[in-house]
Amino acid sequence: MTWPAAAGPPVLDGLAEMGRTLLYLAGLVLLIGVLSHALAWVFTRKRTVRWVWQTWNLLGAVLLLIGLAAIGYGWLVLGLQTGAGSAVAGLGLLLASAGLWMIVPV
Repeated sequence: MTWPAAAGPPVLDGLAEMGRTLLYLAGLVLLIGVLSHALAWVFTRKRTVRWVWQTWNLLGAVLLLIGLAAIGYGWLVLGLQTGAGSAVAGLGLLLASAGLWMIVPV
């Protein structure tokens, strides 16, 4: 039995595919390890922690305000009885609750 010139025996093809998969997974593990180490190094710095905390609170406040504005717009301008008003108010409720959870320390 002869194989085409470009293809090897089926067993070797399977082993090569398995080897590529294992190398890919090892590369992903290495990448995740390096990134987690770098993030831990950055976040252990006091100034960085303060900046992350302030930015997180600011983002939470912005989301809360946008959510409240969307609820008001959906309720007062579009009307809750319409589909668009209900959808906008629902989106506003999601944004406001996300912002509130970001602001309140748990």
